[in-house]
Amino acid sequence: MERKLRLSPLELFLAGKEIRFRLPPRLSSARELLEKQLILLLQAAGYDQYQREILFCVHELVSNGFKANLKRTFFQQRGLNIENMEDYRRGMEEFRNLLGTSHTPREDAALSCENSSWVKVKVHLTSKGLLLGVENNETLHYYERLRILDKENRSSRIQTVTELLLDSHDTEEGAGLGLLFLFYILKHRLPGSTFALVTEPGITRMELRFPATLSRGNKFFE
Repeated sequence: MERKLRLSPLELFLAGKEIRFRLPPRLSSARELLEKQLILLLQAAGYDQYQREILFCVHELVSNGFKANLKRTFFQQRGLNIENMEDYRRGMEEFRNLLGTSHTPREDAALSCENSSWVKVKVHLTSKGLLLGVENNETLHYYERLRILDKENRSSRIQTVTELLLDSHDTEEGAGLGLLFLFYILKHRLPGSTFALVTEPGITRMELRFPATLSRGNKFFE
């Protein structure tokens, strides 16, 4: 009987199959795994010259996914209703203190192993380019969605890093620099790349698409 060969994740990726993996519950471990998985795939797909920019963008989305899950846990523990505007404002003031000055989840504020929160990453190589998606299992709040879209809109008017730094302050959610920088990179360093925000009950997904024109020397696109 002929044995069926099992393909490696890299072989599946280059064959046009979607690759998914769940990240560890601590942000530092998640970043290590992410780089280990993605660097090889980016190089194989011919995006190695933009590796630094792409990794920054994905790290930013992963950090936002962790922060969103941590925020829900925080509100539940404080007995606050995230759908109530007053509770939301009060909770966010306390939550910013928890995050510290970096506005990203600290190690001691990592996701609790007792809850069911998760963050997943998907990677898919197609004839049109590369899709990278980050997904977490919490519903995006209306206010949060507006802020993300507002930052994307503001970024369209920013032409220099100086303008970006001057326009980065967000008194509600934190510094807000990460997402603005992401949109700036997509526009000025990764031309033709796009961002998409997909929400449904219990799921938030942010997707980055990088066109095949950014790839070099990859037979997949020939």
